[in-house]
Amino acid sequence: MNLNTAPLHKAFWHYTLPSLAALLVSGTYQIIDGIFVGHYVGANGLAGINFAWPFIGVLLAVGMMLGIGSGAQASLSMGAKEVLLARRYISAGLFLPIILGLPLAIILVTNIDLFLSIQGATDDAAKFGRDYLLVMTLGSPIVMASIVFPFLVRNLGAPRMATLAILVGAVFNIIFDAIFIAWLGWGLRGAAFATLLAESLSILLCLYTLLYKQQQVRLILKDLLPQLVIVKRILTTGFSSMIMYLYISFSVVLHNLLLMKYGSSLEVAAYSITGYLMAFYYLAAEGVAGGMQPLVSYYYGSKQIERVKQTFILALKVGVGSGILFTLMMLIAPAYFAAVFNRHDEQLLDITVLAIRLQLFALFFRRFSCDCRLLVSSLGQRQTCYFCQHGKYCYSTAFFSYTATLIGQSGVWIAMPVSNICLSLVVIYLLWQQLKKL
Repeated sequence: MNLNTAPLHKAFWHYTLPSLAALLVSGTYQIIDGIFVGHYVGANGLAGINFAWPFIGVLLAVGMMLGIGSGAQASLSMGAKEVLLARRYISAGLFLPIILGLPLAIILVTNIDLFLSIQGATDDAAKFGRDYLLVMTLGSPIVMASIVFPFLVRNLGAPRMATLAILVGAVFNIIFDAIFIAWLGWGLRGAAFATLLAESLSILLCLYTLLYKQQQVRLILKDLLPQLVIVKRILTTGFSSMIMYLYISFSVVLHNLLLMKYGSSLEVAAYSITGYLMAFYYLAAEGVAGGMQPLVSYYYGSKQIERVKQTFILALKVGVGSGILFTLMMLIAPAYFAAVFNRHDEQLLDITVLAIRLQLFALFFRRFSCDCRLLVSSLGQRQTCYFCQHGKYCYSTAFFSYTATLIGQSGVWIAMPVSNICLSLVVIYLLWQQLKKL
């Protein structure tokens, strides 16, 4: 598709639909794991995977930084007709998951027990969390590459192939979960093996596309080793995206700590279910924003400022509208969403219904910060987005401390939505200022 002449709506949906489908399908890796664990392992299994998730969130955060950074810079270079530079960004994106993933794996594996004990994990929940983390952290380069490679494939003009690669991984993840969890009874260790094997299939399909099928940028041997200046630009461009994912891990740790203080692992299991629902929405929001990102980068690189504005406004309308609809569905029928993960534990279901109503009533407000971050990253700018991301940490910590002390367990559930509403007021103002500057 020629982005200079194609109608804006057509170009937007050409990139957004595959991006949206890719991330929603990608989200099934974790969600399907949760469904199998909830039904075949139970509440302690759900609690264990939730205790483990912040460590996995670190890997996803670094992968998102590399994917957004290399993808955005490659798109900017293509828009400016700098093919050689685009080729170097793509090559760096291929190698960085290995270069950063191996030392991260060593660091994480040696600190598993400490990490679980800090969150208050005990008994079966701690054992299940350890089983899951041991396998997943050893596969750190695979986890990171599964995020980075589809970004590169999509930004080189093959969004459908990126979606296909992730879809293949998701289908096999379901198959492997059924084998390892339901049939062999491997518990959370089986869930981790299923995820890594499925992600490996996605990576292989993406590699095949990047090295043999895509036509825009032909990679050659001398460009495969990343250069320091290229790596620096990738890391700085995608840094705000990493902060967003680290915020999620930070939020999960805070929830786990306080829920164990005011409740038990049963509350952590309920939070695990609301976390899967939040992840589904968040990935949908990222999918729309991810479809916006290559267009904004290309139009900005080719000096088409009016199209930058129009693309961003269209993405905002689609994202916020779908977010409101999804939030209403959960509030109207929370028991239906809770039962997807566990139908038999009545106590867990009751706690989960309460958690959905208290914690997810303002979920769509997260859309604003997502669009702010992606817009600034796509333009190669960072200061405004850094402010929003660091603001999340400050707001969340303050609200968690205050509301939990004031009203106990209910305060833990409502802390995040209230802090998101407050931060969104600031984000709306910053978005308006960014559009005025353009």
